[in-house]
Amino acid sequence: LRYACPLGNRPPKMGKAGTSMGFQSMATDFNNYHKNALNVALHLVTTPAGYLGALALIKQQAGSQVTEGAAALYALSLLATVPLRVWFATVMVLLGVTAIATRAGTDISGFASLALLAFSYFGQDVSHWITGEQTFQSTYMKDAGWMGSLLQHTYYLLPCVIGAVPHMDNTFLYWLVASNHVVYGKLTEQADRAKLAFMRQWVMDQKPSKEMTTHWWFATLPTEAKEAFSYIAECAPVMGMFREKYPSNLWNVEVIPGMNEIYVASEKHKSNSDTVFYMQHIDGPWYLMPFCGAYRCILAVNKNERICTKFPQVPCEHTLSDGEVVGFDFNREIHYIDNNPGTTNAEPRITLKLHYVVYPKCLKPLGLLLSALTTGYDIAARNLFNATKAPPSLFWQGMAYVILIVTNGVFLAEKFVGYNNIVYVALAALANIYVHPYAFLAMTSYMHYAMYIATYAQRTNVAYGLFKRNVLFYKTLALSQLAYHYIANFQYDPVSIGMIVVGYGIATSAAFALGLDRTYFGVELGLYEPKWISSFPYNCIPHPMIVGAMIGLFGVHKMVGMQTAMPYLVPGHVIMYGAHLAQEIYAGYPKESLNMKTKAS
Repeated sequence: LRYACPLGNRPPKMGKAGTSMGFQSMATDFNNYHKNALNVALHLVTTPAGYLGALALIKQQAGSQVTEGAAALYALSLLATVPLRVWFATVMVLLGVTAIATRAGTDISGFASLALLAFSYFGQDVSHWITGEQTFQSTYMKDAGWMGSLLQHTYYLLPCVIGAVPHMDNTFLYWLVASNHVVYGKLTEQADRAKLAFMRQWVMDQKPSKEMTTHWWFATLPTEAKEAFSYIAECAPVMGMFREKYPSNLWNVEVIPGMNEIYVASEKHKSNSDTVFYMQHIDGPWYLMPFCGAYRCILAVNKNERICTKFPQVPCEHTLSDGEVVGFDFNREIHYIDNNPGTTNAEPRITLKLHYVVYPKCLKPLGLLLSALTTGYDIAARNLFNATKAPPSLFWQGMAYVILIVTNGVFLAEKFVGYNNIVYVALAALANIYVHPYAFLAMTSYMHYAMYIATYAQRTNVAYGLFKRNVLFYKTLALSQLAYHYIANFQYDPVSIGMIVVGYGIATSAAFALGLDRTYFGVELGLYEPKWISSFPYNCIPHPMIVGAMIGLFGVHKMVGMQTAMPYLVPGHVIMYGAHLAQEIYAGYPKESLNMKTKAS
């Protein structure tokens, strides 16, 4: 099997005599290389597949007993060098793979065995290509002792992959984390600022209107202004702010020239489509395009103290001035502008609207498609927008109101539910119809716990507003279904009712004592200072929110009708909640919150 690792430090080489480094030394190098969670996840599929292929070949040649013996000898040989926890996990995987290879009725042909080995070998290359990480094998294949290195890496491959899991940059659940995708930068270099000064002077020479916003599209600019605009769009500070979130080994960031424009603000924005900028809104419709993003960047050309750009779902805000730039997803990020009270600008606020498509290098066609779709929508929307800035008739006045109504509707759906959640719930409903009658219940009852666990594990770069929206949505959905099934299968049980009242009473009291934001990781995510809570229930019950919810859940399950009709529903809740409680106890608090004695539980 090929031993593959991401970019990182070059591993120690084998000695001339063929001596090798131990597992711990190799695992350290392996962990440095394997940082991408997706890469490790794919290896956890491809590596056992290779072992299955190898064991199946042994079974064909020597029978089941020899195959089981070979697997046992391999596991025992690892015991002396592999840490106990990693060894135990390795043995669990080997037991499963061996059982599949040797069980009665399973007959993996020679061709299928070789196909599994090929899938494992080349699948690791594919996983590194997808994640933009270099294979470790490529770093030593030109060395004199490459064969010894390859054999050793093959020998330790499975425990190395398993041992890499705790050392990843993110958890396997990182896709459940509501990440903050807003980027920020500033132009400070002399050459960059010279181009900026040129753009400001060019705009002022055009004498823009004070009655409404003014726009110049990139394609219509004269040559010199176009060159200055292009220079700024690709300058190091602008591209660098993307690279902090989207590393160049994995992501492409390309300018979308057809959307770029110069924008000059106006104080007058009532009763026309300029009003939309002062409403919370999303710019584009392609929210559900997977893996890729079209970014709009607002770059301040001149000084500004008056107008502030706000992102309520992060939350963050920027009063952009004199070379500052902020970027956000054109099709996903809720934003708006507002006037800072008591401030004025000496001249109209001038900004460059820069646009970029960001996509994984392995998905270039998808990125180019998003670029084309977003550009097409933007051209159509700008034509309608221009026609409604100063409506010449009742028809266009009506169209201006239509823009405002549609914009507000799209915003409300994203703010309170989220289009990703709408799609997921719709898929769960389809699964309920076509796969299993309890699919919807299973897919939506435990999602908020998974989000707690994933977010608590990551803790950084979290869009707090999105996180809170998501967990409240799924928690409400889960509790509603729990209540429905309790009522539908109700049998009078005073102890059950008492446990529910007491348990959820404790949890609710804890939430009121902390407040909503501190309840949902406000301190852990760095938004609030730690706060000592000495009132009930924190003065007598540790982790009262989780403990109270557990009591309430056991109360729901205590009722015989619930146990009979839904035997696994409440145990699933308890297991997930218990997992998060264990995470809080054993993972501890973030460093900035170590002095906190009481927290949201």
